[in-house]
Amino acid sequence: MDVRPVDWHTVVVSEVSTRLAAAVRAARTAVRRGPLAVAPAEPPQDGVRCPTTLLDPAQAVVPFLGREQELDELRAWAESSAPISLRLVIAPAGFGKTRLAHEFGGRMGRSGWSVVPVPRGREVAAIRGRPDGDVLFVVDNAATRLGLGAMLDAVGRPARGRTRVLLLARVAGEWLRRLRWGSTLWAQLERGDATQTALGLPLAPGLPDDAVLDAAVAAFAERLGVANPGLAGVRRPEPAGATRVVDLHAAAALAALEAAGTPVPATEPNPVRALLDVAASSWAWSAREAGLDLTLDEVQDVVAAACLLGADDVASARDVLRRVVPGLPGRAGARWLLGLQGSEVGLGTSAAGHDRVGDLLVVDRLGRSVALVGSCTWGLSRKVALRVVRVARRLEVELGEMPGATVLAGELLRRGADSCGDDPRALRTMFLLKQRSLLGGTVDDVDRGTQAVAVARDPAGRAEAQVDLGTALRDAGRLAEALDTLDDAVAAWRRLAAGDPDRYRTALIDAINTLSTAHWGAGLTQKALTLQLESLELCRTAPERDKSWVEPELARTLISLTVSLVETGRPQEHEARNAEVIPILRRLVARDPRQWGVSLAQTLSNRAVALTESRPAEALPCAEEAVELSRRLVLQAEQRHRPLLGFALTNLGNAYAALGRDRSAIEPLGEAVALRRELTRENPATHTWTLAYTLASLGAVRSRLGDLDEAIAIEREAVLLRRRLVRENPTRYRRMLAASLSNLAVTHSRSGEPEEALPLEQEAVAIRRGLAEEGQPGEEYLARSLSNLGVLFSELGRAADAVAPTQEAVTQLRRLSAGDPDRFEPDLADALLNLGAALIDAGRSEEGVEPTAEAVRVRRDLARRSPELHLPGLAAALSNMVSIHLDLETFDTAAEYAQEVVDVRRRLVDGSYAHEQDLLRALDLQARVRRAGVAGGRAVR
Repeated sequence: MDVRPVDWHTVVVSEVSTRLAAAVRAARTAVRRGPLAVAPAEPPQDGVRCPTTLLDPAQAVVPFLGREQELDELRAWAESSAPISLRLVIAPAGFGKTRLAHEFGGRMGRSGWSVVPVPRGREVAAIRGRPDGDVLFVVDNAATRLGLGAMLDAVGRPARGRTRVLLLARVAGEWLRRLRWGSTLWAQLERGDATQTALGLPLAPGLPDDAVLDAAVAAFAERLGVANPGLAGVRRPEPAGATRVVDLHAAAALAALEAAGTPVPATEPNPVRALLDVAASSWAWSAREAGLDLTLDEVQDVVAAACLLGADDVASARDVLRRVVPGLPGRAGARWLLGLQGSEVGLGTSAAGHDRVGDLLVVDRLGRSVALVGSCTWGLSRKVALRVVRVARRLEVELGEMPGATVLAGELLRRGADSCGDDPRALRTMFLLKQRSLLGGTVDDVDRGTQAVAVARDPAGRAEAQVDLGTALRDAGRLAEALDTLDDAVAAWRRLAAGDPDRYRTALIDAINTLSTAHWGAGLTQKALTLQLESLELCRTAPERDKSWVEPELARTLISLTVSLVETGRPQEHEARNAEVIPILRRLVARDPRQWGVSLAQTLSNRAVALTESRPAEALPCAEEAVELSRRLVLQAEQRHRPLLGFALTNLGNAYAALGRDRSAIEPLGEAVALRRELTRENPATHTWTLAYTLASLGAVRSRLGDLDEAIAIEREAVLLRRRLVRENPTRYRRMLAASLSNLAVTHSRSGEPEEALPLEQEAVAIRRGLAEEGQPGEEYLARSLSNLGVLFSELGRAADAVAPTQEAVTQLRRLSAGDPDRFEPDLADALLNLGAALIDAGRSEEGVEPTAEAVRVRRDLARRSPELHLPGLAAALSNMVSIHLDLETFDTAAEYAQEVVDVRRRLVDGSYAHEQDLLRALDLQARVRRAGVAGGRAVR
């Protein structure tokens, strides 16, 4: 089933459009029914009637394998002496959470515990009906349970026996954070009150996929009553060792079904989709058997609609059929559809079986048909609309890697919201189920956030809704409104926390962190830093028993703080905070890799940025690990994690460049530019600045490699983009514009166009002076621009004008280098070299000796420590010493320096054109020195 995504931008979402789509679909269905696909001549075997139920974890067709370590951990947790305890098991769909819970519940039941599955909507009732003795409550799909807070309040009441609550969820998102203030239970519990287990793949160390497939295919063959085809009959899914359990089981089921004589798709690489094709034929046969004239496409549409809307009783089944195939006999159709609902899943029963199987079917069928979406979402009751919202969020979280899934999820959210109106439960669900990593607020998020604030019924609910609205406004680029809204939210949480600090501490920290990111996005770095320091203090003063709740907020605080410390010129503090946060993130990744893997990758990238200028050799491993993590995340959900990969690739390119490995930098920077162009086309408000950032890096590298025409084109584009950004937000983007102006000026200078370069560098100097006068960090960038300005004056023959800016640059960099030599000595050496050259050009050769000799001394020391990086600079400084001594007619000394230049340039030759040309120029300079009376060589800058 190939997905053909719809261009949803052409869809007008309104009651009129959905009614029209439904009417058109009904008319077409009534007058032009497609031919029924040929049904099997013989009825399918019992096990083939609903082949997807072979994967139902409740039926336990396949023997339980692996996860013994997790079972031991759960057993130890349950049998502790604590009267009440909770545990959360996190894993994506298809990793085996539900099967693990069934196995664990069975073992606990055999040990004398009462095991109580908690139905949706009956959370509090399940606790009130608690049997005596030790009880294990199992809550599947916990992230979608809005009654969880009230349930945990009820758990805290006295009971005879120990109480354990096992929560199963796909991700520990906003819903989990909310429990800390949404329930009164936590005051009764000890530290470790909500421990987590994250399920990974494979199922157990040393358990290969083949062992899982072998056991599964044998079990399915026995269920179907056929000979075991063995591994030879299985088409193994990819990638080996990291394939979801549901995919392995689907592949094994297909092999058993094929052995039973069932036609199996030969070209579909996804085993779950192939199993859906087999199931569709079975559903079509059963429809024919029930006397229903349905095409194969209609059957699949009906089951997909049932997965979306629910078909748990006659009324809901008839509603599904009316929407998809109007005119079908109601009673017979309802009996048929209800007969297919063989598996119990997160939101009720399902004909498609496992949630991931149903989700794939929904995306495949609704993702290609605007009319079907319209039919399924017109005139929904609030209950069904809330279900649509839950399914949409699930698709967004689980199937973001599929083309069209995220867009379909957004459309379903929009239409579900239209049906929900101002229902506060639905509005809260829309935000609570949204992962923090799903960046980029939309107009719909803003509208829903505004509604949620308006209908909030209590102070805490209103404060949380204000944070959600502020976040949506921030992500949508409406920063002024976001700041006002988030200010109100923080004030509200401060009032609540003043009355009950333990309960509301995490909510206050989260609100402060969100406000700080909005200030940072608006360019108000100092305000952001003040808020981050407040958040850090709140985290550090939290009681020890709250550590498991506060640690995620501490990680978010430190992540933001490290960025602000760099921007405010406090690299030492940044280093300390970075060293603190990475181990915390690694612990959080172990607990919930899908949520925290993104943060770890971002932090490693940020660390690479901070180290690139001062300690580039240490920056490279961080940048490489960040790219590796980001690529892994993109494989899981491409649409969602492309921005992260673009960031990591850019930083990797910059790390290579800082080590002098410009050619190595080209590939990651080129990939990052292509990626960020796509993102900018999709969302210019969010991604334009990132594209400009990567273009600036690529242009600088191309310029140093001598690809000057290409570099000028790239850097001009970066300047144009940043000028546009400065018009929209000067505070945030002036510094970036100055960097691009200076880069473009340097490239024009290299191209022999100093007259083009001079106004660009002068503008960069003016911007950077203005920032310095405002107290903004970045004095080193002003010094670089001043040094470049001196070079340009010399190139234009204005030797007298060149000395003053280069002297000012040396003064500033000498002061900066005294405080942080590793970071600023290379810049100081460049500025000294330029000052010496300016003095030579001004006819003051004797004065030029001292700064040039100092530049040589600094470069010698740097080249000893890092030859690959600093030998080119040493060669340039030595060349200038040759020029000075030629001017002074001290030819023996000039000859010594000329020989050293040739020796250094020989070491640098690596087959590249640029280095070969540098060597030829060095040999030419040596030849002129040998001719002793020739002194026409210009100083090198």
